[in-house]
Amino acid sequence: MGNKWKRLFFESEIPFYIYKLNKGDSLIFKYQTKSKPLIMVFYGTVYVMKIFTNSESIFLAILTDKSIIDLNFNFFDANYFYYKVVALENTYFIKFFWLDYLAHCQYLSTSIKLLDLFRYTLRQYESSSYILMHKSIRYRVVQLLLLLCKDCGVLNNGYILIPFELSQKTISYITGSNPITINKIMNFLIKKFFIKYIVKNKIIICYFSFFSYLRNNKIT
Repeated sequence: MGNKWKRLFFESEIPFYIYKLNKGDSLIFKYQTKSKPLIMVFYGTVYVMKIFTNSESIFLAILTDKSIIDLNFNFFDANYFYYKVVALENTYFIKFFWLDYLAHCQYLSTSIKLLDLFRYTLRQYESSSYILMHKSIRYRVVQLLLLLCKDCGVLNNGYILIPFELSQKTISYITGSNPITINKIMNFLIKKFFIKYIVKNKIIICYFSFFSYLRNNKIT
Protein backbone atom coordinates (compact mmCIF):
# COMPACT_ATOMS: atom_id res chain seq x y z
CA MET A 1 0.00 0.00 0.00
CA GLY A 2 2.66 2.50 1.01
CA ASN A 3 4.84 1.92 -2.05
CA LYS A 4 1.83 2.41 -4.33
CA TRP A 5 1.07 5.88 -2.96
CA LYS A 6 4.71 6.96 -2.88
CA ARG A 7 5.12 5.87 -6.48
CA LEU A 8 2.05 7.84 -7.58
CA PHE A 9 3.32 10.98 -5.88
CA PHE A 10 6.78 10.56 -7.41
CA GLU A 11 5.29 10.10 -10.88
CA SER A 12 3.05 13.15 -10.51
CA GLU A 13 6.00 15.31 -9.34
CA ILE A 14 4.02 16.66 -6.40
CA PRO A 15 6.30 17.61 -3.47
CA PHE A 16 5.32 15.54 -0.45
CA TYR A 17 6.51 14.50 2.98
CA ILE A 18 6.11 11.17 4.78
CA TYR A 19 5.48 10.97 8.52
CA LYS A 20 5.14 8.05 10.90
CA LEU A 21 3.05 8.21 14.05
CA ASN A 22 3.66 5.45 16.56
CA LYS A 23 0.73 3.84 18.33
CA GLY A 24 -0.63 6.18 21.01
CA ASP A 25 1.20 9.24 19.67
CA SER A 26 -0.69 12.24 18.36
CA LEU A 27 -0.52 15.20 16.00
CA ILE A 28 -1.91 18.63 16.85
CA PHE A 29 -3.49 20.78 14.14
CA LYS A 30 -4.58 24.40 14.21
CA TYR A 31 -5.99 26.49 11.40
CA GLN A 32 -3.24 27.87 9.15
CA THR A 33 -3.82 31.06 7.19
CA LYS A 34 -0.80 30.87 4.88
CA SER A 35 -0.34 27.25 3.90
CA LYS A 36 -3.17 24.77 3.32
CA PRO A 37 -1.70 21.33 3.94
CA LEU A 38 -3.53 18.10 3.24
CA ILE A 39 -2.57 14.87 4.97
CA MET A 40 -3.45 11.44 3.65
CA VAL A 41 -3.46 8.34 5.83
CA PHE A 42 -1.86 5.76 3.57
CA TYR A 43 -1.41 3.07 6.22
CA GLY A 44 -2.88 2.70 9.71
CA THR A 45 -5.81 3.89 11.81
CA VAL A 46 -6.33 7.13 13.76
CA TYR A 47 -9.11 8.91 15.58
CA VAL A 48 -9.71 12.67 15.48
CA MET A 49 -10.74 14.82 18.45
CA LYS A 50 -11.71 18.49 18.54
CA ILE A 51 -10.27 20.07 21.71
CA PHE A 52 -11.60 23.38 23.02
CA THR A 53 -9.67 25.91 25.11
CA ASN A 54 -11.91 25.13 28.12
CA SER A 55 -10.54 21.54 28.00
CA GLU A 56 -13.78 20.07 26.67
CA SER A 57 -13.46 17.76 23.70
CA ILE A 58 -15.60 15.98 21.13
CA PHE A 59 -14.88 12.94 19.01
CA LEU A 60 -15.07 13.53 15.25
CA ALA A 61 -14.04 10.42 13.34
CA ILE A 62 -12.04 7.25 13.00
CA LEU A 63 -9.97 7.37 9.80
CA THR A 64 -8.21 4.53 8.02
CA ASP A 65 -6.18 4.01 4.83
CA LYS A 66 -6.91 6.44 1.98
CA SER A 67 -8.52 9.04 4.25
CA ILE A 68 -7.79 12.74 3.86
CA ILE A 69 -7.19 14.92 6.92
CA ASP A 70 -8.18 18.46 5.96
CA LEU A 71 -8.81 20.66 8.99
CA ASN A 72 -8.61 24.10 7.36
CA PHE A 73 -12.26 25.07 7.25
CA ASN A 74 -13.24 26.44 10.70
CA PHE A 75 -11.34 29.72 10.55
CA PHE A 76 -13.93 31.99 12.24
CA ASP A 77 -13.44 30.59 15.76
CA ALA A 78 -10.05 28.96 15.22
CA ASN A 79 -8.56 30.58 18.34
CA TYR A 80 -10.83 28.56 20.60
CA PHE A 81 -9.98 25.00 19.60
CA TYR A 82 -7.51 22.69 17.93
CA TYR A 83 -7.61 19.20 16.47
CA LYS A 84 -5.82 16.16 17.86
CA VAL A 85 -5.15 13.12 15.66
CA VAL A 86 -4.26 10.03 17.71
CA ALA A 87 -2.81 6.81 16.26
CA LEU A 88 -4.60 3.60 17.24
CA GLU A 89 -1.75 1.69 15.61
CA ASN A 90 1.50 2.62 13.87
CA THR A 91 0.33 4.94 11.10
CA TYR A 92 1.96 6.55 8.07
CA PHE A 93 0.92 9.84 6.48
CA ILE A 94 1.68 11.68 3.26
CA LYS A 95 1.58 15.47 3.60
CA PHE A 96 1.22 17.76 0.58
CA PHE A 97 -0.22 21.17 -0.23
CA TRP A 98 -3.24 22.37 -2.22
CA LEU A 99 -1.24 24.60 -4.57
CA ASP A 100 1.20 21.81 -5.39
CA TYR A 101 -1.67 19.46 -6.12
CA LEU A 102 -3.43 21.96 -8.39
CA ALA A 103 -0.21 22.60 -10.29
CA HIS A 104 0.39 18.92 -11.00
CA CYS A 105 -3.00 17.23 -10.82
CA GLN A 106 -3.15 16.64 -14.58
CA TYR A 107 -0.47 13.99 -14.15
CA LEU A 108 -2.18 12.02 -11.42
CA SER A 109 -3.64 8.59 -11.84
CA THR A 110 -7.41 8.50 -11.44
CA SER A 111 -6.93 6.31 -8.34
CA ILE A 112 -5.57 9.27 -6.42
CA LYS A 113 -8.01 11.94 -7.48
CA LEU A 114 -8.78 14.00 -4.43
CA LEU A 115 -12.49 13.85 -5.08
CA ASP A 116 -12.53 10.08 -4.59
CA LEU A 117 -10.45 10.38 -1.42
CA PHE A 118 -12.72 13.06 -0.01
CA ARG A 119 -15.79 10.94 -0.76
CA TYR A 120 -14.25 8.02 1.08
CA THR A 121 -13.32 10.25 4.01
CA LEU A 122 -16.84 11.70 4.14
CA ARG A 123 -18.24 8.17 4.45
CA GLN A 124 -15.90 7.53 7.37
CA TYR A 125 -17.04 10.71 9.12
CA GLU A 126 -20.65 9.69 8.56
CA SER A 127 -20.07 6.19 9.98
CA SER A 128 -18.25 7.67 12.97
CA SER A 129 -21.09 10.09 13.68
CA TYR A 130 -23.39 7.16 14.49
CA ILE A 131 -21.40 6.58 17.69
CA LEU A 132 -22.40 9.87 19.32
CA MET A 133 -25.95 9.72 17.97
CA HIS A 134 -26.76 7.31 20.80
CA LYS A 135 -27.61 8.85 24.17
CA SER A 136 -26.69 5.64 25.98
CA ILE A 137 -22.96 5.20 26.63
CA ARG A 138 -23.40 1.43 26.32
CA TYR A 139 -24.82 1.82 22.83
CA ARG A 140 -22.02 4.21 21.93
CA VAL A 141 -19.49 1.55 22.93
CA VAL A 142 -21.40 -1.04 20.92
CA GLN A 143 -21.46 1.24 17.88
CA LEU A 144 -17.71 1.86 18.22
CA LEU A 145 -16.97 -1.87 18.33
CA LEU A 146 -19.19 -2.43 15.29
CA LEU A 147 -17.41 0.30 13.35
CA LEU A 148 -13.96 -1.07 14.17
CA CYS A 149 -15.02 -4.60 13.26
CA LYS A 150 -16.38 -3.38 9.93
CA ASP A 151 -13.47 -1.13 8.95
CA CYS A 152 -10.51 -2.83 10.61
CA GLY A 153 -11.61 -6.24 11.81
CA VAL A 154 -9.99 -9.55 10.89
CA LEU A 155 -12.53 -12.33 10.27
CA ASN A 156 -11.89 -15.62 12.04
CA ASN A 157 -13.87 -18.75 12.80
CA GLY A 158 -16.63 -17.58 15.10
CA TYR A 159 -15.38 -14.07 15.83
CA ILE A 160 -13.91 -10.84 14.45
CA LEU A 161 -10.62 -9.57 15.86
CA ILE A 162 -9.84 -5.86 16.21
CA PRO A 163 -6.13 -5.97 15.29
CA PHE A 164 -4.78 -3.31 17.63
CA GLU A 165 -4.98 -2.45 21.31
CA LEU A 166 -8.07 -0.49 22.25
CA SER A 167 -7.72 0.69 25.84
CA GLN A 168 -10.70 1.56 27.99
CA LYS A 169 -9.25 5.06 28.32
CA THR A 170 -9.36 5.44 24.54
CA ILE A 171 -12.91 4.12 24.43
CA SER A 172 -13.91 6.70 27.06
CA TYR A 173 -12.39 9.53 24.99
CA ILE A 174 -14.24 8.48 21.85
CA THR A 175 -17.60 7.86 23.52
CA GLY A 176 -17.48 10.93 25.77
CA SER A 177 -17.53 8.91 28.96
CA ASN A 178 -15.10 7.92 31.71
CA PRO A 179 -12.96 4.79 32.32
CA ILE A 180 -15.10 3.60 35.26
CA THR A 181 -18.29 3.53 33.18
CA ILE A 182 -16.46 1.92 30.26
CA ASN A 183 -15.05 -0.77 32.55
CA LYS A 184 -18.57 -1.69 33.70
CA ILE A 185 -19.84 -1.84 30.12
CA MET A 186 -16.94 -3.98 28.91
CA ASN A 187 -17.39 -6.37 31.84
CA PHE A 188 -21.09 -6.63 30.97
CA LEU A 189 -20.25 -7.54 27.36
CA ILE A 190 -17.65 -10.06 28.53
CA LYS A 191 -20.09 -11.74 30.96
CA LYS A 192 -22.61 -12.05 28.12
CA PHE A 193 -19.89 -13.81 26.06
CA PHE A 194 -20.19 -11.12 23.37
CA ILE A 195 -16.55 -10.01 23.51
CA LYS A 196 -13.28 -11.18 25.01
CA TYR A 197 -9.84 -9.76 25.69
CA ILE A 198 -6.88 -11.75 24.40
CA VAL A 199 -3.10 -11.20 24.13
CA LYS A 200 -2.43 -9.98 27.67
CA ASN A 201 -5.89 -8.37 27.85
CA LYS A 202 -5.01 -5.85 25.12
CA ILE A 203 -6.79 -7.10 22.00
CA ILE A 204 -10.58 -7.35 21.70
CA ILE A 205 -12.42 -10.04 19.79
CA CYS A 206 -16.16 -9.79 19.10
CA TYR A 207 -18.01 -13.10 18.87
CA PHE A 208 -20.68 -13.64 16.22
CA SER A 209 -23.21 -13.93 19.05
CA PHE A 210 -22.58 -10.22 19.70
CA PHE A 211 -23.77 -9.28 16.21
CA SER A 212 -26.72 -11.68 16.36
CA TYR A 213 -27.87 -10.16 19.66
CA LEU A 214 -27.65 -6.62 18.26
CA ARG A 215 -29.52 -7.57 15.10
CA ASN A 216 -32.28 -9.43 16.93
CA ASN A 217 -32.78 -6.58 19.38
CA LYS A 218 -32.39 -3.83 16.77
CA ILE A 219 -29.88 -2.00 18.92
CA THR A 220 -27.71 -0.47 16.17
